[in-house]
Amino acid sequence: MTDRSFYHEFEAHFRGGREEIVGRLRVYLPFLYPFTEPAAGTVERPGLVDLGCGRGEWLELAGENGMQAEGVDLDDGMLQDCFARGLSARKMDAIAFLRSLPDASQAVVSGFHIAEHLPFEVLQTLISEAHRVLRPGGLLILETPNAENLDVGTLAFHMDPTHNKPLPPGLLSFLPRYHGFARAKVLRLQEKQPLAEAETVRLIDVFRGVSPDYAVIAQKPGEADFLARFDALFAADYGLTLDTLSERFERGIQQQIRSLEEQLREFSDYQQRLAAVYESTSWRVTKPLRVASRLAADTKMRLAGARGTLKASVRKMLRRLAMLAVSQRLVRETGKRVLGRFPGAAARIRSLLLSSGAAIGNQHFQHGLSASQLSPKGRLLYKDLSERLGKNG
Repeated sequence: MTDRSFYHEFEAHFRGGREEIVGRLRVYLPFLYPFTEPAAGTVERPGLVDLGCGRGEWLELAGENGMQAEGVDLDDGMLQDCFARGLSARKMDAIAFLRSLPDASQAVVSGFHIAEHLPFEVLQTLISEAHRVLRPGGLLILETPNAENLDVGTLAFHMDPTHNKPLPPGLLSFLPRYHGFARAKVLRLQEKQPLAEAETVRLIDVFRGVSPDYAVIAQKPGEADFLARFDALFAADYGLTLDTLSERFERGIQQQIRSLEEQLREFSDYQQRLAAVYESTSWRVTKPLRVASRLAADTKMRLAGARGTLKASVRKMLRRLAMLAVSQRLVRETGKRVLGRFPGAAARIRSLLLSSGAAIGNQHFQHGLSASQLSPKGRLLYKDLSERLGKNG
């Protein structure tokens, strides 16, 4: 990239596209209308000169709204955009251009993001020359980055290697009054709209939410009737200041403190009511009942646990006895006769045998007993027991 095209590309990357810039510049149109409305009593289009006109966004917008706009710039890359759009622009130094103009010949002298590039003495010369070439009631518009925004003042401003130093709003608004202008108004610009309408803000908004740009609009003395057309514009408030956001942040903190205090009061009231319950006669009288109730509940839980453990142990022991009995022929024969008289007990024993892994049907028990190891009578008993187990499986 060559030096000739550097600033053109730099502006496009960091400042924004053409449509975005045109949208930002529309805030100044109300200041042009008193010059162009029929009541102004002039047939010719009022003159406007834009110093450091860049790509010509303001020249184009002002021309579309009744101004005879002409610009100057020293950057060839920027001027090419003006020429491509048929805008009136020339390559020339801003101070030299102003000095070439007749006294009281222009309605508006503007410079967008040019003041911060100039040495302080040159800036004062520019303002003085602008006062000379403006007609009575004419306007000087100077827009610049707003160092009140901490993010702009500490970082964004220094991204441009051609910047000289930030200009505080108080200083830049004082200079036109010092050089003979009747009044000067600071317009803070480009803040985020949701933040502008917020009642309370975060701490990060205090650091980064202040309007990132501002403009000083200064008016040369003129006839009272003409100046009065601008009174509402000069009286309006514009943008967000550091003080405004700090006050909103403080208001939010105070609201949080009040909310916490209210919660503490509610908690304190709850503690007092709870203490009153503990100190009441009924609470003291019923204390033995509460103690007895807790003891009963604890005892019940412990008994339930012990009962479950005992029941599991007995069941395990009975299961082992039942399997041992099945493996002994004499016991089986005796058990068969006895259990035949007690069907319920027989069912319980079968349940124990099944839960321990006893086989069903013609399969043999998993404890190693098989039909071939039994006597003929034992095999009949084994078959009969297996069939009974199968029917109740």
